[in-house]
Formats: sequence, C-alpha cells, structure tokens
Amino acid sequence: MNALLVFLGGGLGSLARYGLSSGVQSLAEKTSLHRFPVGILTCNLLGCFLIGILFGCFTNKTTPPWVFPLLATGFLGGFTTFSTFAKDTHSLWISGLTHLALLKITLSVALGVAAVFLGIKLTHAT
Repeated sequence: MNALLVFLGGGLGSLARYGLSSGVQSLAEKTSLHRFPVGILTCNLLGCFLIGILFGCFTNKTTPPWVFPLLATGFLGGFTTFSTFAKDTHSLWISGLTHLALLKITLSVALGVAAVFLGIKLTHAT
C-alpha cells in the first residue's frame, strides 16, 4: 500500500513541479532573471517550507499511516528531493551532530555537482 501512495504522491508532485517551475520561469523570462533557474529555486524553497510544515504538524501527534508515504516521500519527493535533503540536514543539526550536518551539505553539493560533470564527461567522451 505504501508503494502505491508514494507512486501517486510522486506523480502529483512531479506534475506540480513542472507546472510551477514552468510558470515561474516563464514570468522570469521577461526580467533580468531570465538566465537564472528561478522556477526550480521556487520549487525547492517551497518544498522545504512544506516539508517543515508537514513534520511540524505531524511529528508529535498520532499520524495516519498514509501521511508520510503520500505527502513527504511521494508528493514532496516528486516536487523536489531538495526538501528531503534539507529535512535530513535539519535532523542532524538539532540532534547535536552539527559536524555531520555540515559534512552532509558539503558532500551532497560538491559530489553531486562532480557526479553531473563526470556523467556528462563520460557520455561526451571521444
């Protein structure tokens, strides 16, 4: 059942990301921000805000079993994986594991960007 909830939420989240990021980017095309990916930035920040609200509302209460698979993993996972990255980093930070939170940020960003470069390099190798 959880897999179905994740599937449904993920599809809806992906559609929402596509719609919102396309709409915001379309508006940005008429401004000096036309070269900056403001549409995806909007989705990432909104997703972080929404996952904060979700965990804030349900962490200390009896949570229906469908909430996190449908909304956190599914919808917000499809809307942006950055929200999960931010929530995991927050959890490390408030647990007093500041060094691990900073390591997670550094490794995720640096290695993620390096992996993209490597993937592109490997597929364009002559």
